[in-house]
Amino acid sequence: MPTKNEIMVVRTLRDRKTRWEERKFVVEGHKGVAEAMSSGWKVCAVYAESRVSVEADWNPECVSAKDMARMSSLRTPPGIMAVMEMPDASASPPAEREEWPPFSLALDGIADPGNLGTILRTADWFGLSGVWISGDSVDPFNPKVVQATMGAIFRVGAWVVDLPDVLENAASSGCRILGLDLSGKSVWEEESDDDVPTVAVIGSESHGISSAVRPLCSEFITIPGKGQSESLNAAMAAGIVMAAHDGLGRFNPK
Repeated sequence: MPTKNEIMVVRTLRDRKTRWEERKFVVEGHKGVAEAMSSGWKVCAVYAESRVSVEADWNPECVSAKDMARMSSLRTPPGIMAVMEMPDASASPPAEREEWPPFSLALDGIADPGNLGTILRTADWFGLSGVWISGDSVDPFNPKVVQATMGAIFRVGAWVVDLPDVLENAASSGCRILGLDLSGKSVWEEESDDDVPTVAVIGSESHGISSAVRPLCSEFITIPGKGQSESLNAAMAAGIVMAAHDGLGRFNPK
């Protein structure tokens, strides 16, 4: 059984500052823990209630339902969690890159944990190696974000960066910076040089692309619609942009 001190240590990982100081985070649920255990990332501890069936080689520490509720950040704890060590910060690619991939995604001020988690999961589906995330976005290692990624957090780089700095270097390296904005050109009509890497920027749910990032966008694109809703959910918009992209630095026609 975990000590009171162990329980408190896990609880403190709910705090963003503590997570980054300790470079540890929590993943909950059988699928999430299974992804964590097979990820190759360092596992600090696994906790499970006796009612939960787990793989023997996970070597979980048995905890009571009461203690699990104290450690869990979820309203209904799934009964199993793992404390993981964050990947080395050096795993993030530098802002100054000699070669950029055909397509990259940058997130500017995404505040909703569910949206960020869904974007990372979608990025995994479309084969992106990682996503640039501004420092004022929700923490990618927030428990709700980790939960929403459904394990993708272990396969897609969540690179928290000074986004203007990254975009400035991308532009100086010859990348097109496309900002998603209602005033932009239809994503389905976008024309581009296949040899020019593209970085698509998705702004915050409520304010769009920030004033610090907007001047760095060389062009703006939009997702045209026919209904009366004011805008798309940020995760949905990011998914459409990724789906529209053909992997060659350009966007597919309808």
